[in-house]
This record gives sequence, structure tokens and C-alpha cells, in this order.
Amino acid sequence: MKRAALILLLTGFYLYGEAQNLVPNPGFEEYKHLPCEDGLYFMEALLRDWIQPIPTTPDYWNSLAAPNCLLNPIIVHDSARTGHGMIGIVTASFEAGSKSEYKEYIEIKLASPIKKGSFYNVEFYAKSRLENPNPYPQALFEANNLGAAFSESLIHITEGANSPDHLSLKPVVKSQEVISSEWKQIGSCVTARHDAQYLLIGNFNSIDSTKLVQLTFDNSDYSYTYYFIDDVNVEALPYDVSNLANLSPFCFQQKSIDLDAFVEGATSYLWEDGSNGPTLNITEKVSKDYFVTINFNECVYKHKFQVKHLPEINLGADTVLCTGETLDLIADEYPAASLRWFDGSSDSIKHISDAGEYSVAFITPHCVIQDTIAVRFMDCPGFAPNIITPNDDALNEFFVFENIKYGVWSLTVYNRWGERVFFSDDYQNNWNGENLPNGFYYYKLYSNKLQREARGWVNIRR
Repeated sequence: MKRAALILLLTGFYLYGEAQNLVPNPGFEEYKHLPCEDGLYFMEALLRDWIQPIPTTPDYWNSLAAPNCLLNPIIVHDSARTGHGMIGIVTASFEAGSKSEYKEYIEIKLASPIKKGSFYNVEFYAKSRLENPNPYPQALFEANNLGAAFSESLIHITEGANSPDHLSLKPVVKSQEVISSEWKQIGSCVTARHDAQYLLIGNFNSIDSTKLVQLTFDNSDYSYTYYFIDDVNVEALPYDVSNLANLSPFCFQQKSIDLDAFVEGATSYLWEDGSNGPTLNITEKVSKDYFVTINFNECVYKHKFQVKHLPEINLGADTVLCTGETLDLIADEYPAASLRWFDGSSDSIKHISDAGEYSVAFITPHCVIQDTIAVRFMDCPGFAPNIITPNDDALNEFFVFENIKYGVWSLTVYNRWGERVFFSDDYQNNWNGENLPNGFYYYKLYSNKLQREARGWVNIRR
């Protein structure tokens, strides 16, 4: 048999009256049958309301079972946290010394759906089972990552070769620390990420990202973590945290900003720097996350403020491009929601292919950051011959670039030894290799205005 692990995560429904636990049978006291009764051992045959979402074997333990029943916690010198019943699940396992993604989960339909954006209290109790008298194999590890997740629809896979051995849901709460053999309350306040009606409990992280502590060494082919779960609670709270900012712009003109964590009904605040007021003044002009712990009567809520430092917008200097080229104007350092380009769009990148003036502004309640760039286009040199024949036959006499604009381009010519043999700071298609012997020459055509160059070889042949 396996050993029990519990991670309890709860979420509540947003009520304005007396708090209500939305989890039916939260302490696992209501059963159809006691363990071992009529030869029954598996949870779904014994317990009311709770199911297993995938084909595994969570255990239902109850101290009212027969004294010799293998699922009576007395037989392992243990007991439920409250009452008589509790659940046991595997949260990590090993087969023949190799890590396995085999895990066990439990699932229940909440009494009322939770609503996206509403505020809930999430708490649970969990402990590992370490004492393993025969006939039980020993649980050799303890672990973290026991948590709870919500689902909009029922997950209930009963059989099949494609049944998963791990559920990749995103937990709303989980134990960051390794859970030991003492009952531990794991809980916090959470805001629901989406509408949901089902609560699932287990380890939703991969085994590679789960911290494992080995407690005992033996030569077993199979070992695992096993946790007891008891007293699951999900209740809605009458506090409004929806107005707490997530992203806080810090404009370059501002000397400081205040992060406001005030919530009506909160009992205390604690920031990472040790201050305990509802607001925190920020002067450091960097993009950084700031965390505050907000205490309520029922639970603790940790909020993250993402401070985004916004430097001056710099689209670059006015520029000239070659006809047919494009320019990307980038403002990806600024949140798109408050970004406005000349055409009213809020894209972080704007593709420019026509001449004109282009402006962008980032607007907050505290500042406006903006910049403008002028873009012009001109024809640029195209085809250049790789041979000239200055022999007075009026054919290929000069080194001619197509579409060259006078007053923009310089030309430098070198011989095979790297010696400069010709230079013009305003090339006008008038070089014919005068007084130079036949052979190959290296050239560089450069425009300071366009900040670009073309390189190549030309052969003089008379």
C-alpha cells in the first residue's frame, strides 16, 4: 500500500455574508462504507463526494474501521487531524531507482462555482506518514509541491492505455517547503484566475522540479512519498483586492513612485524591506518586482507589484533610407496598453516603408514620454560592372554605378597590395583607372549620410 500525503488548496466563493466552505465533506467524515467493509479498500467505493480524476488508488483512512483493517490509522500509529477520516496519496515515486511521474490526485465538485477575479481563502493540512509497521512498505522520501488546482470541467478518466500518470494543471497554491510528519497548515488568500467548479489536490509539478528529501535507504524496487490530507477549506472573502496594481510604470521624469497596497479590512502589511505601512515609496529607477504580504483575519495574501522603469523613448536620429528598404521603429520597453503611435495603434514595433514624420507617445497619469523621427528615401547605387575597358572605344570607359546620387557617395580604390590608388569624396561615375596598369582593384563605395557601404572588385582591361 501507499502512504498518504495531503496538500490542501482551497479557494472560496466571494460572499458578503457569513463565510461558507464550498468543499463538501471537507474532513472526509461522510462515507458510504468504512474501509475494509465488505472487502472494499479503494477511495471511490468508500467515500462520499470525492473521486479520483485518473486511474490511480488514493486511500481512505478511517479510525472507525475494524481494528485489524489495513486502512485504520491506528494500525500505523497515526490519526486524522480532526474527526476520524483522512485521505492518503502518493505525490512522487521511484521504480527500480528511476524517477517516475506516477502521482495520485483527488477531486471534488464545489458547492458553488468560483468566479474569475473573486477573492478566496485557501488552506489545507498535510503531513507525511513515516512509521510503517508491517505489512506496509516504507515511504522513503518527503517532498514539496503538494498543492491544489481548479478545473472548469470534471476530470474523470476511468481506464485506458492513454491514461495520464501526471496532471499538468497550474496550482493556485502549493507547498514551497518540504512537508514533514507533523500536520502543517498550508494556506493563503488567492484571486481566482478563471471560473471553475472543481478542486483537485496533488502534486502538479514534474518530479524533476520537485524537491525530495531521502529519509531511509534500502534496496526496494519501488519507493515513494506518501501524504495524509485533512480539513480542506475553500471560502469566499468579502475583501476587494482587484484594485491593487500589477504593473506600475516609473517614468524617467519622476523622482519616485508610491506602491499602494491598501485593502479595506486588512489587519497589517509587511514589505520585503521590513516596512509595514500600506504604501511603499520607490526611488530606484529600475524594472523590478516588489512583494507585500497583506494579513487579513482569515488568511495571508502576497501581492506582487511589477515596477516598469520607462526611459526616454528614442526612435533614433532622422534617417535616409534607400528606395525599397524598410525601417522598424521599436518601443518594446513600454506597455502596449498605454502606447500610442501616430496612427493610433499600440504595437510595440512599427514597420515604416514610406517617407514622412513618425511619432510615438507613452501616456500615464503621471507623465507623457514621446519622440518623433523623420524618414526620407533616395535612390541608391545599384548594379556596378566588374570590368572596365578604358581604350577610347566609348564602351565601358568609366566605372559606373546605376542610380548613384551625386554629393552623397565617396569612392576609394585600392590595388592588390592595399595601397590607395584613387579617392573621391563625391563620386560622379568618372573614374576610368587612368595611369593604372591592367589588373584587379578593390573598391569601397561609402555614404556617410546613409551610414552604409558597398565593396567589391573591378578589373581594368585595355
